[in-house]
Amino acid sequence: MKTPAKISRIPLSRQIKNYILDGISSGNLSPGDRIPSEAELAKHFSASRMTVNRAVSELTVEGRLNRVQGLGTFVAEFKTLAPLFEIRSIAQEIEDQGKEHSSILLEAQRGPATKQEAGRLEVPLGEDIFKIQVLHLSDGHPIQIEVRLVVPKFAPLFLEQDFTTVTASDYLQKNVMFSEVEHKVDAISAGPEISKLLEIEENAPCLRLIRRTWLGEDIITYVQLIHPGEMFRFTGRFSGPQAVRDMPC
Repeated sequence: MKTPAKISRIPLSRQIKNYILDGISSGNLSPGDRIPSEAELAKHFSASRMTVNRAVSELTVEGRLNRVQGLGTFVAEFKTLAPLFEIRSIAQEIEDQGKEHSSILLEAQRGPATKQEAGRLEVPLGEDIFKIQVLHLSDGHPIQIEVRLVVPKFAPLFLEQDFTTVTASDYLQKNVMFSEVEHKVDAISAGPEISKLLEIEENAPCLRLIRRTWLGEDIITYVQLIHPGEMFRFTGRFSGPQAVRDMPC
């Protein structure tokens, strides 16, 4: 793995975590590979053993590493942690209704995060991020606008996908581990751009779901999903105080 550039504003333990995660995301570290020892990491980062131990311990709790007594610490096999909500892609929701899903890729680029985007992802202003905008259709009728931001280190091959054949949600769920999901739902009025894309009247009511996904303390992705208010609804099925399932997104 390459030596990272030190960034004084980022705590050393976070730098060490990012260094290891970058190695995993880039493929330089594969499941079963041994990571550098805590002594090696401490020397590499000019950090205390306590700081290194904290970073490695957090990655172990998050399921990214396995510690084997007497042998060292190894990259763990990929296992997606069960989130509070079951995240279902719009494609699956449409197909469950017996209709055909299709999509139009409106934008896909890598570029510097604006002030607003940096705040949403909690990354430094100007840091490179992935951005896509997709229009999802049900039997040819627009039903959802997806505007998504992704931190590249978690999904370096993200923009290489064909988002007319696979949804970003499905790709990320299958390829990126996450530990926490936040959902917020609100009602908005369609402006000129939204009304044109969804083929509804300007100022018509829309439902917007905002989702952020974390791995430990780091945000992986931020997405806004906008739907015509009269054509879509969100549902949840509760089976107990700690479980919610079937949240179409």
